[in-house]
Amino acid sequence: YGSIQPSILQRKDGTLVAYMRDNGPAPKRIHVSTSPDEGETWTRVVDTELPNPGASVEGIVLDDGRWLLVYNDLERGRNSLAVSLSDDEGKTWKWTRHLELDERATDTTRFHYPSVIQGRDSSIHVTYSYFLEHVPSDAPRKSIKHAKFNVEWVVAGE
Repeated sequence: YGSIQPSILQRKDGTLVAYMRDNGPAPKRIHVSTSPDEGETWTRVVDTELPNPGASVEGIVLDDGRWLLVYNDLERGRNSLAVSLSDDEGKTWKWTRHLELDERATDTTRFHYPSVIQGRDSSIHVTYSYFLEHVPSDAPRKSIKHAKFNVEWVVAGE
């Protein structure tokens, strides 16, 4: 058990903030640790308020200073992939919107392993693994999906 696959963001004061997947017992939450000294030492890992089923988390600092996380926002299953936005360097996550939310979910529906970048035009690009085992046999079941959106889309909510 433990906190693995960190996504590290840097605050304006230089503090590093590592968001990690939760591979331990319930409650399943995104884990966080901070380093004030460029990664030489780290605080004890603690739970955030954000749920996580033990799946990877990806974050970036946007060009306007806000922070964005892409993660599975359930304690169990990977049938929901959320984007959350913070305007206070990760202290709170005020806005969330879903890239994927499959309420018919089974263990064979998975959206996971996101990667995120911001384009020169400020658009946000997310790629992630996309597995749907319950679709007809002639339809694509496994793929890499690309989503492009802007901050306003996240703030607008569901």
